[in-house]
Amino acid sequence: IYRRMNQRNGIMSISKPRKNRRDTYLKEIQIKYKIKKVKDKFLGHKVCDAKTVVQLFHDLQNETKEKLITVNLDSRNKIICFEVVAMGSLNAIYLRPGEAFRTSLMVNAAAVVVLHNHPSGDPSPSKEDKEMTKQFKIIADAMGITFHDHVIIGLDGYFSFAEKSLIK
Repeated sequence: IYRRMNQRNGIMSISKPRKNRRDTYLKEIQIKYKIKKVKDKFLGHKVCDAKTVVQLFHDLQNETKEKLITVNLDSRNKIICFEVVAMGSLNAIYLRPGEAFRTSLMVNAAAVVVLHNHPSGDPSPSKEDKEMTKQFKIIADAMGITFHDHVIIGLDGYFSFAEKSLIK
């Protein structure tokens, strides 16, 4: 029940809301950055090869579930930020390939490196890893973002699609 004041004589009356009035809602996206204390190794660090990425994210080798991370870079290949895009199970990650680039546009990244771990310890790429890498490249190109590499971190090593010339 709605109460409405009669404008003319100041008498309070009870009436139903008009049916032709309808509120319309639109979702608003808000970008919030979560500041995380990190060692100086990340801050403005230039990423020039897979070894650098592996050194920066070596702690992924100890994860018990697959984790996919996108590292966003500026035009000088310095780290702007990184995002943990997906966490999976022991041997799989479920995501749409475009999700890997959702923050890249927001932070105006010039380039990206995608990396994930293999909890089994073996960094060899699966058939799905190879297919996902192709899709990452297509999407990054369409967005005007340079796709530098997809790195898989294992227990005692890594696999780089760029080093093996598998990114075309």
